[in-house]
Amino acid sequence: MTEVHVAIYDLSNGMAKGLSAQFLGPQHAIDIIPHTAIVAFGKEYFFGQGIEWCHPQEFRMTRGIHPIDIQSLGHTSCSQSEFEAWCRMQGQNGRFSATSYDLLSRNCNNFTEEAAREGLRLGRGIPSWILEVPQRFLSSPLGTMVRPMLEQMQLTNSAPTDVSHQMNDAQSYTPSATPAVAAAAAANPWADIPETPPAPKESNDTSSAGTPFLDKQTALLSTDTGVVKICLDRLNTASDQREILSKLGDAKYAWAHAELQSVHQMLRLFMNETKQISFALMLLRLVVLREPSTANIDKEESQSTEFVADLLLQNKLQSMSNRSMAWCVLSNAFGSKQLPSWTSSEDNNQSEKFLQLIDRAVIDCDPSVADASTPTQKALRQSASAFLYNTSRQLTAETNNGGADGNSELNEAIMSILIGCLENLGEENDSTSINRRYMCIGQILKSREFGQTAVGLTKDLGMLDVDMIQSASYDHIGDKVAKEVASLL
Repeated sequence: MTEVHVAIYDLSNGMAKGLSAQFLGPQHAIDIIPHTAIVAFGKEYFFGQGIEWCHPQEFRMTRGIHPIDIQSLGHTSCSQSEFEAWCRMQGQNGRFSATSYDLLSRNCNNFTEEAAREGLRLGRGIPSWILEVPQRFLSSPLGTMVRPMLEQMQLTNSAPTDVSHQMNDAQSYTPSATPAVAAAAAANPWADIPETPPAPKESNDTSSAGTPFLDKQTALLSTDTGVVKICLDRLNTASDQREILSKLGDAKYAWAHAELQSVHQMLRLFMNETKQISFALMLLRLVVLREPSTANIDKEESQSTEFVADLLLQNKLQSMSNRSMAWCVLSNAFGSKQLPSWTSSEDNNQSEKFLQLIDRAVIDCDPSVADASTPTQKALRQSASAFLYNTSRQLTAETNNGGADGNSELNEAIMSILIGCLENLGEENDSTSINRRYMCIGQILKSREFGQTAVGLTKDLGMLDVDMIQSASYDHIGDKVAKEVASLL
């Protein structure tokens, strides 16, 4: 007898409840956007590009998501070969083939339900409320607009293994090495930033290999375009405005300087309207990633990012979801381009506004606040910590100012980020926020210009229990980053 579990994921990374209420109305709000999978025989079976399978850890690392709950469905007398033969049959007869996906009746959750009851002959399937989520969305006034977003959220891309190619050799399967590419972003239309860093190909042993996990990190960017249409439908746009803004849905579109200039000006106007600010911010996070085909848009982009910074610093964003999106805008801007001109003062030091913004991000990363475990509070900490990480990458980029021995004096911005990420770290219980804070600390500690100074300060502060981190047995990639941080000390 083999025990069978269902792994339940939240594709919105905790933001569904608050933002679905905002988009769809409180009566249609949902707690999560669920994806489910069968976990049995040491594998995770799910419906994506047909019926697919891989080792559970590989699935979670390559997609950057982790279950919010794993429930036992009981024990099955069905053998692995019998179940996989059933899976093969479902793919061959078209029930769950690569092209048979249907939002209402044939999605990943419908597969998990049928796999449990029919394929594994269990007496129970997945919780009924999960199967009701699509209809709950579509019963709302905005259901027809939400449908494309839901369809995009299904895990149908970048599948590690296709059952139709591998089922016949199931007994010899072993998890493949995790690809040395950025983990697939969690399908969250508001902040699709990977939860954990990707594993390097070279080795999982960090004891003598330096900092391979930290070294392979790139900027944390939110790039999902799935909500462009919804935002346009909610913004009060004229036809010509809608035409140009709709191009944000095409990541490959070659933007002209005048077009980007117009979009920046347009969205700043929208952000002056309280009811439209959420949707304007969602679009602005994409705009700051776009490069003009000719000329330079720095002036307009700098004005837009300063505008968002002012919204945060002047407490004009009362909604935590709006604050999360504001950090997402700034994180994208600082992660993909040079720091905007307003972050520097006339003497090339950090401006007072920039330092205040870093302090505000540190405050929004604080896990000791009331209701810290709520999805909206976690989302806020995740977005703010992504901003701090991308900013630390910019501030520690190699310069021509010397300091290659790592002994340069820490400037105020770097010191604020380092201490802010160390503070209350032991109280944080959200894995995404923990990982990003460790990534940020590691980025500073391994800096060629500031590293040794930062290491000395961290040791003096005594805010990390290095012995505990080094002695722990870690399996999760994010935890291994913590171990690399400890090795730098």
